[in-house]
Amino acid sequence: MMRCQHCGHEVPEGSVFCNRCGYRMSNDMACPYCGEQIPANSVFCPSCGKAVENKPGRTTTTTTSHPEQGMTYNEQRAQARREAGRQANAWQQPQPVEDNEEEDDNGNNRRSHYDRNLIIGIVVAAVLIGVLSMLRHCNSQENDRLAERADSAALIADSSQDAIQVLSAELSRNNMTDDKAYTGCAVKFPSTDPDTPERIVGVTYKDDTDRPFIKVYNLTRDGAQWKTELGQTKYFDGRSIIMDNSSLIADAMYVPRAVTVDGKQYLYFAFLNHLKGAGEGNNGRVTLCLYDVDGKKLTTLTYDGQIRSRTDGRQYVYCRGPLESTSGSERRFLQQEASNIGAIRVATQEEIDAEEEAKAKEEEEKALEGEENAEAKWDHDNAENMDKLNQGEEVKMKPTQYDKPIINMKEIKEKLENDRYLVFLDTKGSVVGFNKSSRKYFTIYGGKNGTASSISMGGDNTVIIKTSGGSINYDLVHDRAKSAN
Repeated sequence: MMRCQHCGHEVPEGSVFCNRCGYRMSNDMACPYCGEQIPANSVFCPSCGKAVENKPGRTTTTTTSHPEQGMTYNEQRAQARREAGRQANAWQQPQPVEDNEEEDDNGNNRRSHYDRNLIIGIVVAAVLIGVLSMLRHCNSQENDRLAERADSAALIADSSQDAIQVLSAELSRNNMTDDKAYTGCAVKFPSTDPDTPERIVGVTYKDDTDRPFIKVYNLTRDGAQWKTELGQTKYFDGRSIIMDNSSLIADAMYVPRAVTVDGKQYLYFAFLNHLKGAGEGNNGRVTLCLYDVDGKKLTTLTYDGQIRSRTDGRQYVYCRGPLESTSGSERRFLQQEASNIGAIRVATQEEIDAEEEAKAKEEEEKALEGEENAEAKWDHDNAENMDKLNQGEEVKMKPTQYDKPIINMKEIKEKLENDRYLVFLDTKGSVVGFNKSSRKYFTIYGGKNGTASSISMGGDNTVIIKTSGGSINYDLVHDRAKSAN
């Protein structure tokens, strides 16, 4: 242990400063060129060899009686602050202070950080106070608005949502909710002149009954109240009602809305009107409506067709057009609006032609079904083959297999038989075969291109058919025919 020359406190051996008063214990100095610690009375630095400020024989050693000698200005200031601290707070232990200018710099930095943090805190607090004040103001306004609505349903509808709220409130106030119908839509018709009152037209619907319906209501502003009147009721027996824009695949800016047609004000709206429980492949409808606000007349235009699904899973009605005539300005307007509803898909003329052709073919094939039409079906299916056969080509015929007899046994003219087949010629000139293995009947020759007059067996399960146009060799195994002339 060594003792501090300034305060007499014992400090650990090798200390540079006193850990009680901060006094420098060593007289060593730092080389101004390389920074190494050298004795205070050095003339040359033993590390770098350069001359220092000391002159030979001169030292910078301080004494105990004059500790301020050899101290820098910052050291003297630090020493004065320590003495003042000890006198003011005798019980507080003095803290070591760095004997360089970093002490003042650190103090200045701490004060700078403190001032900056203080400013930031003040700004944040002011912002929070402003936000809370604004929220409190908004909440107060909302409470006032809700209180007004609770006092009376008589308020101006500035949007369709407000109109729906007014409709619901007025129906409830007038005890008109016994049908337990849903609110479908409502639209405000603002006053255009002092003689025309403000009006709201709304629609409710019921779908969970045997007789689904829609009801259209007229609400007229009468001073501080609304006058409510039922304008129209329309029933849809056996069909469902879906009145939302998602199912209609329609933009809310188009459906519903207030429109003017030929100078009259109308409420335009639409809804799905499918068969009860109908899904893809079943019948569905989309009904477009115009309600005359003054005349209280409802005009509809219905698109009826098959329900199909889009790639996104939503359904639409595939149809050829509306069921009703589109004469009249109201229905022409509705026909134009149908293009804005994705749940309606009107077939093109090319699609209609293709559907007509497919339908005709289906009906023709249906007419040729059954054992009684076996000969007519063979003539239909093999018409092209018979033309090639008459031109001398060998062709593969198209026989149809039947489980039941396709020939009247009472009209059999000739009969041939081998170990695999039976062959019959009837009085009408047609030839029929019977496969003993499969127990199937099939037509060999229909007779449309000339009746058969006789038949005979050839080799390798073939039959020779003599007709008015020549002889035909028919391979019973491979159903191939060629001219035998």
